[in-house]
Amino acid sequence: MTDGWNLLSFQARVHTLFLFLSALFCLTTGFAASRFTEKQLEALEKYVGKTYWAVADEGRRAHFFSGPSPSASSFLPEPKESLKITAMVQGSAQRAAAYYKVKFGSGREGYIDVDSFLGELNLTLLTVDPDRGQKIRAAKEAQEEEKREARIRAQPWPEHVKKAVLNRQAILGMDMKEAREALGKPNSVVKINNANPLMGEQEQWIYDKGPVLSFTNGLLARIQTAGGKAE
Repeated sequence: MTDGWNLLSFQARVHTLFLFLSALFCLTTGFAASRFTEKQLEALEKYVGKTYWAVADEGRRAHFFSGPSPSASSFLPEPKESLKITAMVQGSAQRAAAYYKVKFGSGREGYIDVDSFLGELNLTLLTVDPDRGQKIRAAKEAQEEEKREARIRAQPWPEHVKKAVLNRQAILGMDMKEAREALGKPNSVVKINNANPLMGEQEQWIYDKGPVLSFTNGLLARIQTAGGKAE
């Protein structure tokens, strides 16, 4: 009778221990049993598929891990590097119940726990490309340059003149239209009154911090650089 009682008592203790370990496992590893409610998990899932940019905020930068665990090796993304959240995964440690898996613009993958991500959002992790304005300006300038090149190549000018205009250079013998296309509108224009009619009609174009162009009868006859050197 005593042996039977001891066996039943032992079995009861083993069953209790099993239930305790099962509960502990659920509390430390499962999304559903984590500190996040179902609605919170649903809200956190909304960040998946979105792109962010990593920047420095007063010297502070977001850290990422090579795996979904704080014990995994950490690394810093490149300045202004883009990253896309590809999934929310279960953490392998007790300290963080969920991690975001991300893919960087370089192709590298990493992980950041959801608490750190939310803390860094709009500080070191931005929702807008910090170079967006600069990239838009660069794209617009490239588009304008393509149009300018097409316009110049369509002109009935000699090839050496087209080449100079494309390089934004003035060369002797250019007419005023060619010179304006090369250097743009001058900052000031000076008409030169000459008593000798044989000298022809003369005009000077002055560019701030640039050359002074002297035209005779509409053709470029002299180029004086900002340093005083004349052609």
